[in-house]
Amino acid sequence: MDGEVRHYLTMRTILQDIRFALRGLAKAPVFTAVAVLSLALGIGANTAIFSLLDQLLLRLLPIRNPGEIVQMAARGSHYGSNWGLNSMSYPMYRDFRDKAQAFDGIVARKSVTTSLGYSGQVERTRAELVTGNFFEVLGVGAAAGRLLTPQDDVKALGHPVAVLGYNYWKSRFAGNPAIIGQNLVVANNQYTVLGVVQDGFDGVEVGIAPEIYVPIAMQEQLIPGRNILENRRQRWVIVFARLKPDFTAE
Repeated sequence: MDGEVRHYLTMRTILQDIRFALRGLAKAPVFTAVAVLSLALGIGANTAIFSLLDQLLLRLLPIRNPGEIVQMAARGSHYGSNWGLNSMSYPMYRDFRDKAQAFDGIVARKSVTTSLGYSGQVERTRAELVTGNFFEVLGVGAAAGRLLTPQDDVKALGHPVAVLGYNYWKSRFAGNPAIIGQNLVVANNQYTVLGVVQDGFDGVEVGIAPEIYVPIAMQEQLIPGRNILENRRQRWVIVFARLKPDFTAE
């Protein structure tokens, strides 16, 4: 009987502690959110990453209907190289783009560091290789000139054009619209500036604001020595899709 009493008292104390803790957490929602996120990071990295991406990135992007945007990922072992979490090969992206029925559009991107030269000055620059439909699917506009289109991304190494990030345009070129139509030297090759992306759009990866955007068909110039555009075993692009209205990510 004494053992049963001790067990009952112990359980009662635990329940009281839980109720007290829940009341305390309810009074401090910010602390609660941090605590839950910390637990998620410890329990399941993938769940935490997708949750953080969804809440802080996709749903807050200055794009059209951000709640319709989802990130796609390949799972399972494969023969070849994986360039990072959730990466796909470009042919895998193309298969989804051409055959998937649940989406209004699918885009691919890869962030790289390269060189950019203009007016005798050369500097390291954060570039984003993107599919030609990138801005169209996301619903991003231009602050000046025009943005990339699918016609700018048809043939490998056939479209040496670039779009400037808004902040980079302001800081490097003083917001001068005359830069449109001029040539930059990107990765030791001539690229013509088409336009400037809208103010407030800094890409789709937290903490990495691209300074220029280049068609993904130019991959071999910006990632020299790696002809990976047609290689199914090289998972290197990050893929996003816009769900059709009849579909949901829930």
